[in-house]
Amino acid sequence: MFCLLLSRGRGFSSKITNQTITTTHLHFLLLQTQFSKPISTNQANPSDDSSSFTVSYLVNSCGLSPESALSVSRKVHFASPTKPDLVLRFLRNHGFSNTQIANLATKRPLVLLANPEKTLLPKLEFLKQIGFSEDDIANFLSKDPTFMCRSLERKIKPSCDYLKTLLGTNQKVVAAIKNSCSTWIFQFDLEKIITRKVEILRNYGVSEGNIVKFLMAKTRSLGNNDDRFEELVRNVSKMGFDPSSMLFVHAIDVFSGMKRDTLEAKMQLFRSYGWSEDDIASAIRKQPFCVSISEEKLKKGLDFFMSKLKWKSSDFVKYPYMLGLSLQKRVIPRWMVIQCLLSKCLIKDGISIASVLLLTEAKFVQKFLVKYESKAPEILKLYQGDAPSRHRLA
Repeated sequence: MFCLLLSRGRGFSSKITNQTITTTHLHFLLLQTQFSKPISTNQANPSDDSSSFTVSYLVNSCGLSPESALSVSRKVHFASPTKPDLVLRFLRNHGFSNTQIANLATKRPLVLLANPEKTLLPKLEFLKQIGFSEDDIANFLSKDPTFMCRSLERKIKPSCDYLKTLLGTNQKVVAAIKNSCSTWIFQFDLEKIITRKVEILRNYGVSEGNIVKFLMAKTRSLGNNDDRFEELVRNVSKMGFDPSSMLFVHAIDVFSGMKRDTLEAKMQLFRSYGWSEDDIASAIRKQPFCVSISEEKLKKGLDFFMSKLKWKSSDFVKYPYMLGLSLQKRVIPRWMVIQCLLSKCLIKDGISIASVLLLTEAKFVQKFLVKYESKAPEILKLYQGDAPSRHRLA
């Protein structure tokens, strides 16, 4: 059954003083060497001057490192600061930090040559119109500035209008855009990509509310073609997932990003610890993300719980999310505290380790550390980190 899931300032000085030559000096000297020509003025090349100025500008005005500036200069050239100065002033006036500007210049340097009023401003105003705050805009665009290169009339507005017909409100449209892994939703014909997938989900009984949540989530499965998407939905249905539950669409997303051999290796790992096919299926139905864990982490978790804590596969069927917890930061520290308190008869034997692990940090500290620290002062040291012991246990 599982194998059905996946088949798939601005020049550089050349004078060296008696001061200590720092790494930064060396970077700048290296850049100068790469962009300098022989002294003969007859051999001067204007394009080299432009490249040298571009590197200098990217370092001094955009905050890039010399290495990054050198790489970026292969994608953009300018001989004067006029255009990029206008763009930088525009970005700063709209709340972009120096770090965000550096990110934008690195990822999409051609934006530095854009017309701020004609090209950039209308797009920022549109984002504000549908509900983005100034901070939202700066964060969003610095992470994926390809949005700046999309046509407002041909891509951005039609995509947002279509999303609104599906999601209902601008607020949900904004949430969907923020949660998307990138601005890919403005790159393609969104209606063409999504319409058939929404129809497929409806045909399998997924509610409108869950479809909306699915579209608003960070979902990679929407990038699949329609046939592949329908195959994923069909196989998730065959596994017994309830289409009325959000776990149904979560499972689609989990399996869409996994190759067949990767999934099979994890299934085999479960089997090697004595799990039956029914136990594996039950655990995945309850928490599909348990198979998105790396094979290494999965093995360590299974080994600790089943060898050290003597758990059985039936325990994981009840609590499959335990496999996603960090052994070093959560599981082992709390287990060591409980073991210490049990050894001193400060708590009753038979306490559920699952209930202990599910407590919030604040509740665990209050219930066990604060309450028993005076009677067992060593628990604080155990909890805060005897790293060698933790690694031996893991």
